[in-house]
Amino acid sequence: MDDLSAASRSKEARAAAQGKNAWVKPAALMEDAAEERPAAPARLDDGDPASSPPPLFCANHPNRETLLRCNKCNKPICPQCAVQTPVGYRCKECVRGQQDKFYTAGRREQVLGYAAAALAGLLLGGAAFLLGLFMGGFFGLLLAFFLGPALGGALAELVWRGMGRKRARNFNLIAALIVALLAAPFALLSGNLFVGLLLVGMAASTLYARLL
Repeated sequence: MDDLSAASRSKEARAAAQGKNAWVKPAALMEDAAEERPAAPARLDDGDPASSPPPLFCANHPNRETLLRCNKCNKPICPQCAVQTPVGYRCKECVRGQQDKFYTAGRREQVLGYAAAALAGLLLGGAAFLLGLFMGGFFGLLLAFFLGPALGGALAELVWRGMGRKRARNFNLIAALIVALLAAPFALLSGNLFVGLLLVGMAASTLYARLL
């Protein structure tokens, strides 16, 4: 009996020792794993220059730092190179390329348009001469002020039809200058300088705006 009791106590001791080791072993493995686990990289502060994006410089002016980009080609642009459009800021090259799609007049149409502008200038000069000759003073100025835009709109339609209803870059500016330069001498000869020049100025500015 004593031998059996001793053997039983020996088995229980071994079982207890194995159980203790079974509890200790996972803890030891966790400590080893913690030692082998690489340390997490340190986070950079928001104010650290290393975390900031590199500065942008204008594509056309490399010495100018900027925060703007063309929303079409994504090119960095400075405020001098930026053009504000209804859809955001764009570079001048993209804006010009977009505008070129509307300028469809060829050389022949432009020549006909300039010829029509010359005819419009002569017609406006005749009107300025007659108005200055027969209508002076306050009533002449008042009539020139209201008659000029109406004449400018009619002459713009004449030039627009002469050009085949097409557009060309800066055509409205050149056409308005042709009209004004041809009409101004008639206004000077009318004997009433202010009335004639007011009529020419109002008509030429309206023509410029209508041909945009």
